Amino acid sequence: MVRENLKFIKGDTYSRGFTIEGLKTPIEQIYFTVKNKSSDKHYLIQKRLIHGIEQDTDNPNRYVVIIEADDTNDMKTNYNYVYDIEIITISMKRTIIAGNLRLEDWDITSKANEV
Repeated sequence: MVRENLKFIKGDTYSRGFTIEGLKTPIEQIYFTVKNKSSDKHYLIQKRLIHGIEQDTDNPNRYVVIIEADDTNDMKTNYNYVYDIEIITISMKRTIIAGNLRLEDWDITSKANEV
């Protein structure tokens, strides 16, 4: 598992690419999940294959998670959330990337002044 922290501005669209190599069986599902803490039962954001995780058309081993601007509306800034990316095949389930996700409070151009 790779440890990687993510940081971006609350209310911005964010994308993060990753590559999966060395699998002998096809991928059935990929999950990107964000929680307050790892022991929480409920997630704050979850993306899955075709629903927020897209496969690169030029490289079938590369995928991109897309967090929409509104996905972070109810989340705090300057707080360390936890996230992971998990892949599932017919024969295994593996967390490939995990870390903290932190939202910055840098909302200079907000919905209130987008006229």
